Amino acid sequence: MILNVQFNKDVPSFEDLTFIAIIEEFSLKNKSIAKKQIELFSNFFYRECQKEKDLFEPKKTIIQLKNLKMKHVLKIQEHVENLLKVGELDESEVILILNYLSKFCRFLTNKEITQIYYRPPSSSKNIVRNSKSKLPIISKFTSYLKIRNYAPATIHNYITSINYFLNYSNYKPNIENQEEYWKISTQQFENHLSKEVLYEKIALCTAYGYLKAVRLFLRCLYEENQIRFMYKVPERMIQNGKRSNEYVNLQDLLLVLEKIFECSNHILRDISIFLILTETGCRPIEIVNLNVEDIYFHEKLIVLKSKKSHQRTLCLTETTIKFIKEYLQIRKNYLPLINTQSLFLSDSGTKIHSHFITYLFRHYNLKTFKEIRFTPKSLRHTFITNSLNNNNNIEQVKETVGHKHLVSTYYYFYRDINSLKKLFFGKKLL
Repeated sequence: MILNVQFNKDVPSFEDLTFIAIIEEFSLKNKSIAKKQIELFSNFFYRECQKEKDLFEPKKTIIQLKNLKMKHVLKIQEHVENLLKVGELDESEVILILNYLSKFCRFLTNKEITQIYYRPPSSSKNIVRNSKSKLPIISKFTSYLKIRNYAPATIHNYITSINYFLNYSNYKPNIENQEEYWKISTQQFENHLSKEVLYEKIALCTAYGYLKAVRLFLRCLYEENQIRFMYKVPERMIQNGKRSNEYVNLQDLLLVLEKIFECSNHILRDISIFLILTETGCRPIEIVNLNVEDIYFHEKLIVLKSKKSHQRTLCLTETTIKFIKEYLQIRKNYLPLINTQSLFLSDSGTKIHSHFITYLFRHYNLKTFKEIRFTPKSLRHTFITNSLNNNNNIEQVKETVGHKHLVSTYYYFYRDINSLKKLFFGKKLL
């Protein structure tokens, strides 16, 4: 049934033995796809390519797959979508054809015949939505945070912490005697976190982060007159995270980038995000805030914006510009339901958030090393350290990374004691 569609032309008899061999190898690599479906797909693909003069030698029927580009793939996608509009294909057939096209492009890329990182359009039917509706008390807390101008990433972190608290407490709406319930639940959660710290399952600063969220949540309830007490985090549970200067060695970074090429379904998007972070030392929120218009391709410039660092314009390498440009060619495939100018989009076509970038780093680190070796913050620290060690002017480094105070940039000299001595003593060291 799938792909069993009549096209205008007869099935071609291939004279191109190379193409036949490639299709046979593709079939062997994708045993889960029925051979008949691959044959129908290959016939359709071949016919579409025949429309492009730059894919065939003059007066010959030998396809030049090495000349296959993203523009050709997008034309095939457009034709498939037109077949859907006129009723020659149904939506399930379109989804499968374009998925085969994506698999075939990845196959050709892995064989180094060409280099195409195609990603088919999102299907509204395939978008997984959270069927569990948000609790009214969570909605109220979210509004409380928004009114007080908390940043979206901060709101997400607080909501995540409170969901953990509510799940641990087996919270259910319409509880009786709220005052007593919240006092007991908070004490039990406190004891739970203490044990987690004792058994070294979490750090003390992590437990403190959870309790700070609970403190703010209970303050919200207090101001809503739902409870009559204010919660105070006990002294023994207070510990802020230590300031760190994490450093990523080049080998680890290259291994993660290689893993993205190997297993990501969003290669162009994910590689672009990693490269921008590596080349600019920017904050994740600045990636989130990027719009399409913030990339100047001819000048190879990017405009970064955040409340903390305001706005600054930095240079990108030709390689990064190339990946962003190719991503923009398929960006429309991320927009099944909405329209937005945000540069990087999630599977459902919505603007990404900072926690999404954190998830990407966690996911690819675990895929590569079975552990988390570095985070987005690590790349920022590495960029600053390398910039200073390469004798760049410290004022310029401060402006590049968006530090408000120069003392923040001085901190990164500690990795290189010789640079630190030169800075403060102005002496040549033997």
